[in-house]
Amino acid sequence: METKISVDKKSPVPAYRQIIKQITSMIHEGQLKPGDKLPTERELANQLNIARGTVKKAYEVMVRDGIIETTQGRGTFVSSRQDIIPSGRKERAQRIIYNLLDQLRGMNFSYQEIRTFLELAIIQREEKLENFNVAIIDCNPESLSIFERQLIFLKHVRVSRFLLDEIVADPAAEQRLEPFDLILTTSTHYSELLGKVPELKERLIQVAVSPSQETIIDMASLSPVQRLGVICESENFLARVVVRLKEMGLATGLVPCLFLRNENKLPEFLADLDVVFVPPGYQLQRRKENLPAVQDFTQRGGKVIVFDYQIERGSLLYVEERISQLLTS
Repeated sequence: METKISVDKKSPVPAYRQIIKQITSMIHEGQLKPGDKLPTERELANQLNIARGTVKKAYEVMVRDGIIETTQGRGTFVSSRQDIIPSGRKERAQRIIYNLLDQLRGMNFSYQEIRTFLELAIIQREEKLENFNVAIIDCNPESLSIFERQLIFLKHVRVSRFLLDEIVADPAAEQRLEPFDLILTTSTHYSELLGKVPELKERLIQVAVSPSQETIIDMASLSPVQRLGVICESENFLARVVVRLKEMGLATGLVPCLFLRNENKLPEFLADLDVVFVPPGYQLQRRKENLPAVQDFTQRGGKVIVFDYQIERGSLLYVEERISQLLTS
């Protein structure tokens, strides 16, 4: 199976990451769609005249990140769980709506009556949602902000944020979390949190998280020779970025970090870097005294990458389903 993938063997960017960048870019641009079959490792290696192990490494990284999925005996496909192409859900929703309209029209209701029924049902559901409380728990404030932003689609749900350390250290943690209808945490912290609040097991949901497609694409374009740094609020967020950098072969030792409490040192920090990773919503130029240093950084080709770590779509769908079940019960 021929693809438009190519590898520049003279580039300092490892071949496996060139493959990742091109495939993720084709998905992002709609050239590859969920369910599309990819070449086998052998086919792509032969096409690109590279070692099969290089293709295997690229595929393993993309499987881990939920970009592609492999089925024994069938092959490798673009994952059907892509956040960046939600058309399948939209089409299913439209079919459900059309079927409902046909049924109601078959009962001799006018379109105006149907519109009134739907509006009343939505109002009643929203009134119930206003009293639905969700707690999100993670080890760093940056991730909590990211996850809260993702839950905006449930705009009538009240979301409260808690740091894992403060819950673990609280002897009255169960009483503190008792008012919440659902408690969300990452798979990494689920066992620890369950051990702390075992009586709330039925409300506790573990969600899978991974970098956004845009972050993966940006990171895949980096070269190991570029000097990298991180600007963030917490040690835990820094650790999350560093783990991903090391997995991608972009960092082997310590990664320089500027914590927000030391933001006055931004000019010196940027002077020795080519790329900086920041949490969503952070702006380098937010302090006037740092503007000259930021301008110099960008003029010499400095790059800012937003490290956007998200709840995967499959987990979000499960949360929606649980909320719907609780409301209807």
